[in-house]
Amino acid sequence: MKYVLLSILTLLVMSVAPELYASDEPDWTSLADEYTLKPHHKALKFECVMCHQGNDPEEYEPLETENCLSCHGSAKKVADRLQFMDKNHTNPHNSFHDGYSLDCYECHSEHEPSTNLCSDCHKTTSWMGKVP
Repeated sequence: MKYVLLSILTLLVMSVAPELYASDEPDWTSLADEYTLKPHHKALKFECVMCHQGNDPEEYEPLETENCLSCHGSAKKVADRLQFMDKNHTNPHNSFHDGYSLDCYECHSEHEPSTNLCSDCHKTTSWMGKVP
């Protein structure tokens, strides 16, 4: 009974003075609609601050490979997960050209369509599908 009364009292105070309880944080749901996310990140209900620092999206800095790898693991781990691409020695995450050192953003982009860097020089349609 005491918790019910406390809850009612809290709701009454909040309704009388809502500005005291306003959050300085942005509405992450509406931002996710404005700044599109990859389907797998959207399904996980990512908020901007899971990758970016601060509460002001206008001040967010572009991310670097280290940011991606903080969740996805090492470049070797990513390449190992994608070994199925290696039967033709075509795994871009451990390529002949770059080994494990290729920057994620050379191909992948969170808020814009990704690109296939390999296709700049190679015909990749027979061995590599759409870049996520």
